[in-house]
Amino acid sequence: MEIVEYTSDMQVPVTQFYNRLTADVPHCYPVSEEEFAIAIRGVTTGKADEKEGGIDSETAFVALTEGAVQAFIHVGIGQEERVEDVGVIRFFGYERGARRIGQAVLEKAEAYLKTYDISKIFAFSQDCRYRFYHFEHAYLSDALDQVQGLLGFNGYHRSAGEVFLDWEDYSVTPVPSSLPVTLSIDWKDGRGQLPNCTAYAHQNGEQVGICESLCGGEFSSHTDAQDWLHTVWLGIEDEFQGQGLGRYLLQYALQEMHKVGYRHAAISTAWDNHRAFLFYSNCGYRTVDWTYEFVKNLSEPSTEKW
Repeated sequence: MEIVEYTSDMQVPVTQFYNRLTADVPHCYPVSEEEFAIAIRGVTTGKADEKEGGIDSETAFVALTEGAVQAFIHVGIGQEERVEDVGVIRFFGYERGARRIGQAVLEKAEAYLKTYDISKIFAFSQDCRYRFYHFEHAYLSDALDQVQGLLGFNGYHRSAGEVFLDWEDYSVTPVPSSLPVTLSIDWKDGRGQLPNCTAYAHQNGEQVGICESLCGGEFSSHTDAQDWLHTVWLGIEDEFQGQGLGRYLLQYALQEMHKVGYRHAAISTAWDNHRAFLFYSNCGYRTVDWTYEFVKNLSEPSTEKW
């Protein structure tokens, strides 16, 4: 086994490794070599692309065994709340069962990050994710439990989380709220084949609720992603909550998006937003993934042993 720095001539095998590794991660669809090259161009060009989650001082390491990719890690330097420089692991994965190889690659990346005199390393932050990795707001998926396990073993702990729920082949008939409101829809074209949707609730000319949904094509160019919508925000003004308006607005948005071609719906919420989780799980959605951000405080030594 050898660990080498990523170069552009590794683009094809590393892309294949990424696709193989994420095959069972919800809403991760096969990515092309060209798309992967965009996500990692900060490593090959030295120029971060913030629109694609880029960070400063990016590099990546690849573990090879007889020429085959066994592990990959992409890291760099970001900022915590625009104040303190921190290490960032944009993506990390290793073949299930190749624990020692994963450990070696992680140690190599940490040694690189520590040269920048940082105090923390964040893994799988929302702001630094690959655009095509999962849907918006996703962290490290439970489907990559071997990666979660290795991070925990090395002193990382969960610092944030997002739960994802799906409703495949959904069908819905909106149930009006008891409130006298007017609902409307605003469509906007994006990266996807179907338009993004924002639904509004107004009362007496004042906005009292909003529901924002994006096409799965915002995150992936794969055909299978285009039929999916991901609701990224549902908000009702405080004084209008508890009267069925949130359910009515969400159902209305889903109905209107079904009319233009959407067939499957996804939604997510923070791991500790029990109210939203309870609401979504009783609306027709079912949990498909728990995702987590991890952080390591370098001042806290790891006590784990092999």
